[in-house]
Amino acid sequence: MVQALQTQMAQAPATKKITPKIKYGKAPKPVKPPAKVAKKVAKPAPKPVKKVVVKKKVVKKVVAKPKPVYKAPPRKASKGGKGWFGDAGGAGDLSQWYGSTRKLYLPAGLFARSEVEPYLNGTLAGDYGYDPLGIGQSVAKVAEYREYEILHGRWAMLGAAGMIIPEGLAANGADIRGAAWYETGAEMLTGSGKLDYFAVPWAVVANPLPLLFVIGIQVGLMGAAENYRRQGRGPSGYTVGRGKYDAKELEGLDPIYPGGPFDQFGLASDPEVFQELKVKEIKNGRLAMIATLGFAVQAAVTGEGPYANWSKHVADPFGYNLLTVLGSEDRVPTL
Repeated sequence: MVQALQTQMAQAPATKKITPKIKYGKAPKPVKPPAKVAKKVAKPAPKPVKKVVVKKKVVKKVVAKPKPVYKAPPRKASKGGKGWFGDAGGAGDLSQWYGSTRKLYLPAGLFARSEVEPYLNGTLAGDYGYDPLGIGQSVAKVAEYREYEILHGRWAMLGAAGMIIPEGLAANGADIRGAAWYETGAEMLTGSGKLDYFAVPWAVVANPLPLLFVIGIQVGLMGAAENYRRQGRGPSGYTVGRGKYDAKELEGLDPIYPGGPFDQFGLASDPEVFQELKVKEIKNGRLAMIATLGFAVQAAVTGEGPYANWSKHVADPFGYNLLTVLGSEDRVPTL
């Protein structure tokens, strides 16, 4: 029975597709199926990004430690004052010579610290705030003048000793021609023309060289030394108390206070003692410059050297002094 139904269905004619006939007007446009609307898919929220902080490695540079510089420990000043050659006395109170609390050339009641020129700041030895004519003008100018002052002061100290010592030796028996300083040049030019550098009663060491030859040697040697000083350099050499030294030790030295091979006995090895020695040097240099001027005036007025004037004054202080010399009959002005 089932087979009969299947046979019947297979033999049945295929059904025709019925197209509807349109009686009026045009055929309607085929209706398009609605477009598929894409569903908006919500994007997933971005995952929070973890900030990765990279720690920078700090590389410490290992700098070689400088070699320790030896500095002599400051020594306390004894009641008797400071010694020059490293004895019991040490550097005193430097605040009285340097800085804003230093001594001034006039007492506080006569000269206020506010009146001190700003370029006199107390950094240089011997700065007492004295510049009534305003010559300093600036710190740089004061430093320039200080170099000239130190050099002239050192020459004056040597000159003052050279004006007194030969005359004193001659007065005590030494055979020195032209011992008075104002007679030395005339003796050398009009006499034998030979110069005695060193003569004492128990030993006479004469220099047989003529004066002009000695002057030439001194000018040449002194000129070379001054040239080296200005350039801050010098040759290798030898010095007493230190021995041999290399030219490199002279490079870059202070033109006024070089130290190094020029400090054979280590007097300035302690910085505090060195600062005090600077004060002593400038004070003695200023005194020597005034003294040499006084020796010249004495020679012009009395016709004698400083040793002869001093000897007469010590022998009779009230009978031979400035007032008696100026008031003597041969020096009283007449109309």
